[in-house]
Amino acid sequence: MAARPQQPGRPAPPRQSTCRMASESYLRAQPAVRLLLGGFLREVMLKRPENILEFAAEYFTDPELPGKIQKQLQELEQKD
Repeated sequence: MAARPQQPGRPAPPRQSTCRMASESYLRAQPAVRLLLGGFLREVMLKRPENILEFAAEYFTDPELPGKIQKQLQELEQKD
């Protein structure tokens, strides 16, 4: 059975609410995820690639990406 789309003005069913809250909590605790996705989206907006799938594959397989993310994480820690 397919899930029904949520109607505006109605609260999410408890299972969806719990799942969403758990997902949000996880993402807040994982700054690397935010940095990875934010960096990717920034590059997409700047470069506007024709082939987004190829661009994403190249972006996420860049051997320098882990080092870039680690540097950004260290900069975040220094700000706190």
